[in-house]
Amino acid sequence: MTLLYYLSFAVAPLLILLFVAYLRFKFTIKSLKNIQLAVIVGIISVALLFIANYFIELRWHGQYSNMRRMAFFVFIITAFSSELAKFLFLKVKFYQLKTFTGPLEGIIYSVFINLGFALAAVVLYAYGILGLPDKIHNFSLFLYTYPIASIIFGICMGFFVGMGKVRKNGFIDNSTGLFVSTFFHGLYYFGFITSDIRLLIFTAIGFFVIGITLVVKSVTQRLEQK
Repeated sequence: MTLLYYLSFAVAPLLILLFVAYLRFKFTIKSLKNIQLAVIVGIISVALLFIANYFIELRWHGQYSNMRRMAFFVFIITAFSSELAKFLFLKVKFYQLKTFTGPLEGIIYSVFINLGFALAAVVLYAYGILGLPDKIHNFSLFLYTYPIASIIFGICMGFFVGMGKVRKNGFIDNSTGLFVSTFFHGLYYFGFITSDIRLLIFTAIGFFVIGITLVVKSVTQRLEQK
C-alpha cells in the first residue's frame, strides 16, 4: 500500500476536528460528550457493513460478473447496510435527546456518525477488507473523497430524521432519510465502479447543491422556531 493511501486515513479525522472547532466557535458548546459518542457509534456501525460483505462473499465467492449482481452489491450490501447501521444508531442514541429538536440537530449528529463511519471504512477499504478495491477505478480518489461524500449522506439522513421529530410523522420522514442517503451512497460508489466521469461530476455537483440546500433549510427552520 502506497503512502498516498495512508495519507487518506487523515481526511476523516481532520474533518471531525474542523467541525468540532466550528461548533465550539459558533455555538459555544461546552460539552462534546454527544459528539464523541456520535463518532464512536459511527465507527462501530461499520460492523454491519463488514457482516454484509462477509455473507455475500460466502454466497458469491467474489463472482460479480454481471451488472445485476454488481448493482445489488453496491446499493444493498454496501449502501443500504451502511446507512441502516448509521440510521439505527441515530434513532437509538440521539433521537430521544432533549437537545434533538429538529433537522439541524439531526444533521449535526448524523454528520459526526458518518465521519466516524468513514474514519473506519476508509482504512478497511484501503486494506481490501471491505468492498471491491480491484473493481474501483481511481481508488486513491475514492479513499480521499469518501469522508466528504459521507458528510452529504449524513446531511440527507439527519435532515429528514429531524423533520420527522418536528412534524411528528416519523415513519415517512425516517424512511425518506434512509432511502435518500442509501441512494446517494450507492450512486457515489457506483460511479467509481463504472468509472463514469460524467456520472461522478454530476453526482458531485448534485451532492453539493443538495447538501447546501438542506443545511440552509434546517437553519431557516430553527430560526422560525425562535
